[in-house]
Formats: sequence, structure tokens, C-alpha cells
Amino acid sequence: MARKSVGPWFWQAKDGWFVWHEGKRFNLKVKGEENEPLAVKAWHRLMAGDNPVALENNPPLAVGRPIPKPETQPTPKIDLTVTNVIDAFLETKKGAIKSTTHLVYGCLLKHVTDAFGAAKAESLKATEISRWLCTLAVGVNTRRDIGTTLASAFKWAEVEGMISTNPLKGLKRPSRKSRGSKSVVSDDAHKKLLEAASPTLCVLLTLLHETGARPSELATLTAQDVDFANGVAILNQHKTAHYTGKPRILLLSPKAVELLKVQAEAHPEGTLLRNGSGLPWKKDGIVLAMRRASKRAGVKVTAYGYRHSFCTTALAKGVPDAHVAALMGHTSTAMIHRHYSHLTQQASILRDALAKVRGGGK
Repeated sequence: MARKSVGPWFWQAKDGWFVWHEGKRFNLKVKGEENEPLAVKAWHRLMAGDNPVALENNPPLAVGRPIPKPETQPTPKIDLTVTNVIDAFLETKKGAIKSTTHLVYGCLLKHVTDAFGAAKAESLKATEISRWLCTLAVGVNTRRDIGTTLASAFKWAEVEGMISTNPLKGLKRPSRKSRGSKSVVSDDAHKKLLEAASPTLCVLLTLLHETGARPSELATLTAQDVDFANGVAILNQHKTAHYTGKPRILLLSPKAVELLKVQAEAHPEGTLLRNGSGLPWKKDGIVLAMRRASKRAGVKVTAYGYRHSFCTTALAKGVPDAHVAALMGHTSTAMIHRHYSHLTQQASILRDALAKVRGGGK
């Protein structure tokens, strides 16, 4: 018997379909393992707010009985609300995605339920949602994320048969605004920050500067992840692991290798990088430490800005974009082009390029 599974599950001993709903087990009164489509419909009715008692009293379907034809026994139309769809979507995603991602989904979709929760799901219009997204008092990237997550929820609902048609097909979302050009950490800012930072933060900043890694990747790094002889770190758990299915190969400069060797001697087990209290770095801790160090140094820098700086420097020095994408852990050059198109606006680079083409360069 299944335990706390998402959606209908078949109980072999009772030859029937059941579902967990609000912490309780409900008998969907659907017999026969081959009748899963009917069980899914019964589950959707329950999610839509049908009286569970009434659901329990429905007569069971005999094993092997054909699914009733609409003309002889029409299925009553259930007008699901936007909240019904979103709640079912979030419930299904539990365990299927990282808990932090699930939390983000919930926060993003709360904007939608606050504004349209009681509306009939199939009555929404893509143009209406597009206009609404533009009025939200949040950043443009957050608006896009809300639209993307909402579109995914309704696409899922259509596939699952919760709604007959997806009214949000072709939903236009705000274009993502790149922060690459504004987040670059200059050499001067990096030097000032190292002078103002604590010793433990200096280790983190130096590795960010040397590798272009995401702060979260370095924060979870262990001695077992690092191949010191070949100068690489192999991370199986990383930001894009859930859809690439591949480990993140992090190339390490000689300086980074030597620094990590020192950390491995101090911390042979667990994470290599620790904060001033000897605990693993967490996202909020890194943000707070960066804020304090930046204030003391008189600069405005974020930890993720080092990643932008690494990419910008590589492209400015003529490293092919495909090689830069590989160093950054991207599966294609699309992300590079989207976030670093500002390089074409750097006059010094353009002047150097012109000198190479028309002479004057050394």
C-alpha cells in the first residue's frame, strides 16, 4: 500500500483506488487497477471541494466495467478556481522538486491567488494576465518568474485533465532584465573588499574570483568533491542538476587548488568553507557578511557579482563564448549572450578590436 503518495494510488488488497487529502485517506470508490483515469477524475473532484462524504457514498465501479459514455452518464462539469489549480499543482510538486524551489513557487503563485484566486480557472485570459504582470510592484525578473510559474501550473492542469483547455497558452511575460553589466566587481573593488573582509570571507571571495563558481556551489563543496591532482571539483548536487542530469565540473586554478588543500586539511569531513563561527556558509549568512564588508570597504558588491566578473573578463580577453559557457557550467551559450551583451558597449574593447582589423594595434 502506498504511503503519503501524491495523487491516486491503487491498494491491491482492497482492489480499489485511494488518495491522501488534507492528512486523511479517502476511498475514491473506483475499483480495478485499469480504471486509473476515473480515479484521477474523482481526485480532481475532491481537490475542487466536492463533499468527501458524498464522494464516499458513490457506488463502486465493478472491475472491468467499461467507462460510461458521456451521452448515457455525463460527467458533471466542475468549475475549478485558480486557487484549486494552483493548490493541486503545488501539492503534486512536493518531493518532485527541491524544497527551496517549491517554497519559491509558492511565494510567486501567492501573487496570483491574491488577485485571481476565486476566478474560474478556464475564464482567465492570457492578455489579462500579461497586463496584470506589468502592474505588479515587484522587479521585472520577479514578474517574469510569476508568469512562467503560472503558465507551468496551467499547462500541468491541462495535461492532468483538470481543465479542458489551457487559457494561458502563449502568455507573454516581461523580458528578463540582465544584471550582468551592473554587478561586475572591479579589481579595485575586489582588493578593497579583501582588506575589509574577515579571514573566512576572504577565502570565499578569493575562490569566487578564481573560479567564477556560484556561491552555493562553493558553500557545499567537500574534500571528497575535489580532485586535487587534476584541478577539478565534481558536484552532483547543483543548481541545474534537476534538469541536466549531469554533474557540475568546476575547473580550479592553481591558486584555488592550493587554497582548497589548506581548507581540506582543516576540514577533512563536511563542507570545506566555513564562516567565522566554524559553521557551513548559508545563503543569508553570505549576504549579511558581504553587506558588512562592502560597507566597511566603501564599495557595493555582491557575492554573485564575482561570477558576472569572471564571465565578463573571459569574454573581454577573447575566450570563445562556448568555452566560457562550459567554465560557467551552462549547457549552451544562450545564457552568456542574454546576460553579457553589454560587452559590445565597452568602448575600450571595441577600440582594440578595430585596431586589430584596421591596424594601429601592437
